[in-house]
Amino acid sequence: MSFDPDDGKRYVEGVDYPASKESMLSAAEGNGAPSEMVEMIEGLSLGEFSDLEEFMNHLRAVPNRDS
Repeated sequence: MSFDPDDGKRYVEGVDYPASKESMLSAAEGNGAPSEMVEMIEGLSLGEFSDLEEFMNHLRAVPNRDS
């Protein structure tokens, strides 16, 4: 419910940049990311990330969703 995006770095370790949204999603799922993070990545509008910092900035900008 209240996933902290800063905790997400560990779920996308080992990704080669630039990386597509699909690559980030695959890495997160493969590393056991919580469903909240997977949903946040799916909701990102940018299709490619130049580095981890850019990805994290976009992830942090996603509004928290309570389901």
